[in-house]
Amino acid sequence: MCSNSPFSAGNSEAGYALFAVLLISMIIMVISTAIAISVHERVRLAGEIRDRTDAYLKCHSAMNQMIYDVLTSTFTPTGLNVHGENGRSEFINLYGDPITVSEDVTVRLRDVSGMISPLFHPGYIRMLMTYVSKDTKKGNSFVDCLLDWQDRDDLKHLNGAESYEYRVAGYPYGPRNFYVQVPEEIMLVKGFEPGMFDKIKDDLAYWGTGTINFLTMSDRLLRAILRNDSVVDRIIAMRKNGVLTEKAFKDLTGIPSTERYIFGPSGWVRIEVTAKVGKAKDTLQAVIVKRETRDSPFMVTQWRS
Repeated sequence: MCSNSPFSAGNSEAGYALFAVLLISMIIMVISTAIAISVHERVRLAGEIRDRTDAYLKCHSAMNQMIYDVLTSTFTPTGLNVHGENGRSEFINLYGDPITVSEDVTVRLRDVSGMISPLFHPGYIRMLMTYVSKDTKKGNSFVDCLLDWQDRDDLKHLNGAESYEYRVAGYPYGPRNFYVQVPEEIMLVKGFEPGMFDKIKDDLAYWGTGTINFLTMSDRLLRAILRNDSVVDRIIAMRKNGVLTEKAFKDLTGIPSTERYIFGPSGWVRIEVTAKVGKAKDTLQAVIVKRETRDSPFMVTQWRS
């Protein structure tokens, strides 16, 4: 008599075969998915590398072009007249308004004398910090601490801090007792708020001539120093219209020209180039001195990438 039991040898072999097919199919699917993910990741990385390379090349190309434009241009009270091959000239501002070179590249130029330095202008840094923070005490305290950071004695300024104050406050270091080496170093000064540097850094320069040019100052720095918004509004409007001159500024403010106060670009130009391609971004910053030397038609005093 023939048995039709579901547990017969034929049915058992068919079940094993089905299980093996499903297992192999699953393995193939996992391998295929892994390959697809790997390929997608490689394509993404290749795209990022391409974008980074494009941003790098565009950034350096724009920097070279801007250096050439600065060297072959003539100064105006507030900027540069760049002379083109067709005989036409183009105005480039030196007070930091962004200039769109192409869809991916933006340039900002600043006359260094329109900026302030922790080496030469601690009083103006006090004014800028007071204006930004709306707190006179913070500005006074920072400048006194900055002076103590740079001087070589242990005599504390009124609102300053020497080695003892740093130890008591729990700092693992004390004052440098020498000049700051880069603008970012002021973030180490006792009591300096971390977020403050990002608010004032665009108006800070490390090195320069030590002179001040009000005509190429930023809107914010003018308001911090002059402390008269209506006058600053008129100065900004005249500058945008291309009619701001030394005489016009003197008539508005009463500030005379001196060895310290100049009313024309210093020849020290900070160039900042930013290139964005996709998600990639490259920034290059340089300070060019339009002054001929024995070996070069210009000098580079700062280069950051």
